[in-house]
Amino acid sequence: MDQGFAARVLADSVSPAGIRLTTLEVRFPRFILSEFNTHRMFCLAGENHLYFDVPSRENNGGTRRFNMTLREFHDKWHEGAAPRATYSARELAPLVGLSGYTAVDFLTRRANIPRVAIKGQPWIYDPERSQNRQPIRERLAAMKLRSCDESTGEIYHTHVRDVCYSGRKDVFRVVLEDGREILSTKDHQFLTRDGWQRLEDAVGLELSKSGIATWTKTAEFAMNGVDAYRDPEWLRARRAEGYSAKAVAELAGVTVDQVKRQFQKHKIPFLNPDLVWKRSHTKEPWNKGRRYCNILTRGKPSTTRVRRGEESHLWRGGITPERRKIGAWAQREAFRTHRGNGFRCVLCGSGRNLHAHHLDPVAHNAERAYDPTNLTTLCNECHGELHHRNIELVLLEFITAGGAYGAFWEHVGGMPLRKPFVPKEKRARIRHFVALERIEYVGERETYDIEVEGPYHNFVANGFIVHNSRNSASSRAVPTNKMVSRVLENPAMPVEWGVNKPGMSASEALTTVQAEDAKAQWLLARDSAVQHVRLLQDFNVHKQIINRILEPFMWHTVIVTATEWDNFFNLRLAENAQPEIRVAAQHMRAAIDGSKPAPVAIGEWHLPLVQDDERSMPIEELKKVSAARCARVSYLTHDGKRDIEKDIELCERLRSDRHLSPFEHVATPSSEADLHANFRGWVQMRKEIEA
Repeated sequence: MDQGFAARVLADSVSPAGIRLTTLEVRFPRFILSEFNTHRMFCLAGENHLYFDVPSRENNGGTRRFNMTLREFHDKWHEGAAPRATYSARELAPLVGLSGYTAVDFLTRRANIPRVAIKGQPWIYDPERSQNRQPIRERLAAMKLRSCDESTGEIYHTHVRDVCYSGRKDVFRVVLEDGREILSTKDHQFLTRDGWQRLEDAVGLELSKSGIATWTKTAEFAMNGVDAYRDPEWLRARRAEGYSAKAVAELAGVTVDQVKRQFQKHKIPFLNPDLVWKRSHTKEPWNKGRRYCNILTRGKPSTTRVRRGEESHLWRGGITPERRKIGAWAQREAFRTHRGNGFRCVLCGSGRNLHAHHLDPVAHNAERAYDPTNLTTLCNECHGELHHRNIELVLLEFITAGGAYGAFWEHVGGMPLRKPFVPKEKRARIRHFVALERIEYVGERETYDIEVEGPYHNFVANGFIVHNSRNSASSRAVPTNKMVSRVLENPAMPVEWGVNKPGMSASEALTTVQAEDAKAQWLLARDSAVQHVRLLQDFNVHKQIINRILEPFMWHTVIVTATEWDNFFNLRLAENAQPEIRVAAQHMRAAIDGSKPAPVAIGEWHLPLVQDDERSMPIEELKKVSAARCARVSYLTHDGKRDIEKDIELCERLRSDRHLSPFEHVATPSSEADLHANFRGWVQMRKEIEA
């Protein structure tokens, strides 16, 4: 039954550091593609939390942090959320034909019957309804998951593509010096001060036969971000790039004073004023190169002069030295006044941009100009509104009459409009490093893994993770008639017909007669699908739509490249693995065992699908040819007639369109054995393009 399965090595290389990189072409039934794609070589325990940023009305349109355990997220992703009681008793009464709601209330609340309804459908009592699960995968996929920009260290948002259960594995508790901890397998990859490393490699982790975890090295782990403007390394990098204090403040989402305070605290000098000037003067003035003159006075001597002092239309009586003294005194007393008011505006409660205000204005009563009890605290908006509307005396009369400060704006007809400010959640945040304190072995736990959108495949769960690269054949890229012929000639079918039972795997097979009947029904389903495809073809429906109907009966070809295979084979060769993925894994294992890796030196490249007689070509052309042929697996033409010019043309088109996954299979050895994106000890061509 496995005549359609196949696996062969397209390229097999070993770096000077002894790290093997293998590219396989694998063929298996398309209906187990999810089993293949959900494999991850790193795992986290289900007790760990994911961190999302969700909208918050309470934070001026900003966000608030929302966390969910991996186990809970996996359950909601695949099973959906439990239904809610969406109707009140009054709303349900007319739906069930009752004139009053008391009977409904009795049935639902007192008799413990759920008031659950699916939107758009009438409510019907069903004892099993309380067990229904409403799908919410789209909502979960739209949530903003925290991730790390590996090039700058800044925290940004990504989205979940998939989450999978990885089985029960040995799990370790990693505790840091600040008290935070995570439950992880030893193979999980963390971003450390020295780059991406497996937990085992980062700390030299070993587990004794008695279950005692020991480690021989210390490491600093990258953790969820702090405000970027507080990180001296980030500030020095921005200074070196020519950012002024104002520009840094705009990047960080804080005030200029906060940035300048950090410059002083960390003694960060003003390195290159010329570069700062150039960066802050990138736009040309709108009138550059233009000259202007008054045609009526051109050539005539000017007789105008600036009107100063009492002659000026702006004269308001002048500012006397005494008024300057009063202003300076008020500034000196401001801190004491604000402290007495709890550093809050007495009118609105704001704590931003506070001013000291004379309750009895100096112009109205100069005798109280130096009276500390005459000072009160106002924010910039309230203070400006008070003077702009000339209602200082109104405030004095209102307070003298026994009115409360907090009721003043309502008394005069409304509170002033406030300028928007950047909430704390919108500030730029950057990862920081925390040193290891201890590691404990906690036994076997259920583990999970997540796939996220790029360009950086990591997520915040007190650590970061990557996944293997792969390119697959696409059902939307192959002509429908060709797809129908393949399905009719050689349909993909189960290799075992198991008896239905609770759980993810069958332990008992159908009898021979039952299996033959099941196979016949499977082929009848294929014939029905082909018939409907033919009908849709008559309506001229595009192949990317109608080919989907044939997917359960199609064989699938995938190109996958990786440096780590042990965990994949441990999971997929297990007895409880789905039989079809187990057969595919057996072919892959045999292909790898039968291949001998070729040494690739530093500066040389791992080039899948490049033939020996083509290796005399320039290396840059060979890299393009290899990536393009990996991309042709979508059309299943990667083994067709060789055409170097068309391969290079396709490569350039992929590069310009930013379809970069085929470039992940072409790689060069790294001088270090650390993790680089998806590989250990190898650097992908994709990184070269993105840089």
